[in-house]
Amino acid sequence: MKTILFQGDSITDANRDREGKDKNRILGDGYVNFLGASLMCDYPGIQIQNTAIAGNRISDLYGRWIEDTLNIDFDVLSILCGVNDIGYSLRRNMGADAEKFEFVFDRMLQEVKQAKPQAKMVLCEPFLLKLDINEAGNAADIVENWEIWNKHMLERRAIVKALSEKYKTIFVPFGSMFEEALKKAPAIHWSPDGIHLTMAGNELMAREWLRCVEGELNVSIS
Repeated sequence: MKTILFQGDSITDANRDREGKDKNRILGDGYVNFLGASLMCDYPGIQIQNTAIAGNRISDLYGRWIEDTLNIDFDVLSILCGVNDIGYSLRRNMGADAEKFEFVFDRMLQEVKQAKPQAKMVLCEPFLLKLDINEAGNAADIVENWEIWNKHMLERRAIVKALSEKYKTIFVPFGSMFEEALKKAPAIHWSPDGIHLTMAGNELMAREWLRCVEGELNVSIS
């Protein structure tokens, strides 16, 4: 039995059933559920786990790193985080700046390498989508201050890319993917608030994750 563990914030959590009572809800209703269904259908020996928690910043993730990551017997670890540190910083002055984000993230990856040297890691690029101001609702501040939000996001995207290269992980370019997707349909088609996803957005993420990861892991998970 091969296990893939997903970690992150609400994008990955996606309202998952944390008590595990509903087997159709344990992966949430987001991209992990979409790609998990595909993988478990094609590879019956696969087990998918999701320990992401909505609202997590990098410091929150590190605070539960041992319990919710290192103590789990996984073969592949996929991580997506970054947007909450921007939101908490700009809205509440409570998030990690780019330097701290990189420092903590780097430490997390070091610990995985030390504890599970045979495990494969997948780093997912964080992202933001710019909605039309008339569609933004509670996310209007993102649109109104887009240059600031996007500057912070580009910094974190670069950090995640650099860490992926440093630790030789698989890299999933969600940010670049959505930039291309916006040429096909407006942001509201993919996301209701610029952060979380519609069904189409989750499906797009699932396809991109599988495109980047499945081929490289085929021998390991088949």
